[in-house]
Parts: sequence; structure tokens; C-alpha cells
Amino acid sequence: MLPCVLLALVGCTSDSEVSWTQYNASDNALTIAVGEAEPTDPVSVVLTSNTGAVELGTGTSDPGGGPVGTLHTITVQVADEYASDIGRASVRLDAGDRGVDEFDMEADATGEGYWVVELTSVGSADEVRADTLTFRLWTENTSTTDDSG
Repeated sequence: MLPCVLLALVGCTSDSEVSWTQYNASDNALTIAVGEAEPTDPVSVVLTSNTGAVELGTGTSDPGGGPVGTLHTITVQVADEYASDIGRASVRLDAGDRGVDEFDMEADATGEGYWVVELTSVGSADEVRADTLTFRLWTENTSTTDDSG
């Protein structure tokens, strides 16, 4: 009887897959000045819904520029009414000839809607360029499939 019980347990499985849908507009970006003599003031961008009609929050880099080797604190603050919709935040860094990379941001443990990542600008000592940070807010889609075959 044991083989039949194992077969029954294996035959009825439920898999849950998580996928993500971008919640904000794909053009929510700002420019970081790399190669400045001194760190500059923070720069921010308003994060909007995918249609651009609703303000969801703010994306910021502090400082907004500086010499190569500058540590930039990148933050996202989502408005309270949308914070529970966001399950993940990331920032895409386009550094021109140096390439494109995407970094997941860490959710603040004290509450919903605040995300952060720290990035250090890299390059040669005399390099001057403008990097683009594109903010991406994600909402979770969960689909469950039942295989009772």
C-alpha cells in the first residue's frame, strides 16, 4: 500500500510562481554627474504611474554627482496610498560605455514604501560622464497551478 500513497502524494502538487509587473512609468529616470570636482546637491525625480497620470513617490540620489569613487545613496519613497502595492524596487544604471546593470533595492525594515541601495561611481581619475538611473517599482503577480494529473 505504501507505493500507492507515495504516488498519490507526488501526483497532486501545487506550484506557486512569482512574477513581477512594472508599476511605474518606464521613463522615471535622473542623471548623475560622474567626474565632478566635489559632491553635488541631491537630485530627484517624481515617480509616476505607468500612464504618467498619478504621482507615486520620489526617486533620489544623494549626492547627485561627484568625483569617481563617490558613494551615492539611492532612495525611493513611495506615497503611503501606493506603498502596499509595491513588492520590490530596483534601479537600472546606464553608465554609457561602461555598461548597464540593474540593482535591487532593500526595503526599509521600519515601514512600507521606503527603499534604498548604495552605489559607488567607478572610472578613471579624469573620467567625466553622465550616468542615468532609471527607477523601477514592481508589483507581484502570483499564479498558482494545480496539477492533479
